[in-house]
Amino acid sequence: MEATYKASELAARARQMFNTTPEVVSVALQLGGKDSYTVEEAKQTVKDFLNREVK
Repeated sequence: MEATYKASELAARARQMFNTTPEVVSVALQLGGKDSYTVEEAKQTVKDFLNREVK
């Protein structure tokens, strides 16, 4: 089983892991609706958030 991390833990490493700001990571993961994420899940969730269409 892969390790999971809270959104706050992932946001704290936003620049290193996601090349974006902690605020972006926090919002993306909050909108993802989960309490904790694996690194891969978090990366995909942030990527999807950054690439979503603006209306």
